[in-house]
Amino acid sequence: MMELARIDPSRGSRYSPNLHAWLSNPRKKHRPGTSRVYRDSDGTLWIGMMDGRDLIGQRLISVLVAGVQADSACWINLKGVTEVENFWGEYERDGRCAIDREHTEHFVGGESRWRVLGNERECLWCGSHRQVLRRWTEMIVREKWESAPREIDSGSSYCI
Repeated sequence: MMELARIDPSRGSRYSPNLHAWLSNPRKKHRPGTSRVYRDSDGTLWIGMMDGRDLIGQRLISVLVAGVQADSACWINLKGVTEVENFWGEYERDGRCAIDREHTEHFVGGESRWRVLGNERECLWCGSHRQVLRRWTEMIVREKWESAPREIDSGSSYCI
């Protein structure tokens, strides 16, 4: 059984308050012991438990966004569902970086994620990711056909 105290957001902003709230929902006492993280063939992450070939749970991104409001459902016919090995160990160590290894997502409370030094920054949550700032200028040429008012040639004669 997962120890919720180890991933409590009070231990640092690397841990999701919404994920913690979802797992510790007093109406769903089974979640800390039964919740696993899975990935489907499309790369979507899910949290919950397998019941045969069906997943009882929710998309992980929904839990991260909505917390306890993201209720569980029974998801059938998910393709290529496999458990993410050692997810909870990696989450305990790296926090939300275990969900976003590419470091491209924006998280609530994410302003504490980076230490910025000039044109470089390093991740304070996992301690193992570094990025450099790249700047460039792009020239954009635009072209568009627009309606023009019809001018009447005063030198022309019209017969009706």
